[in-house]
Amino acid sequence: METVISLPVIAPGEFLGIFVVSTMVLILGVGYAALVTFSKMGYLSKKWLPVSYIFWIMQGYSLYDLSVRIHSSPFTFKVLMVAMVAYLFAPHLYFYLVEQAEKRYDQAEETGNQPVK
Repeated sequence: METVISLPVIAPGEFLGIFVVSTMVLILGVGYAALVTFSKMGYLSKKWLPVSYIFWIMQGYSLYDLSVRIHSSPFTFKVLMVAMVAYLFAPHLYFYLVEQAEKRYDQAEETGNQPVK
């Protein structure tokens, strides 16, 4: 007995739209990460953080649109949305951890003690 795998049909006319939307997911993701990074590092004002969140919202919508265009299953859609929420918090978590590490090592230098490994 043969196993039959049924894949969703993507019309040839949809390929350009899928390409454009998936490119927007990447570009908007880079824009979000760049704005958050430069704001946290002090190269840009903190006023740019709301703009970065707009990039994230547009990226989330683009990812939603992409999942609809490629006929994703409900499980895949949920995984993509969870990944988007994680992507929202990842840069903030990174800079929080860097800040805490700097505080820890600055305190160790002031007291002359070596930090606990």
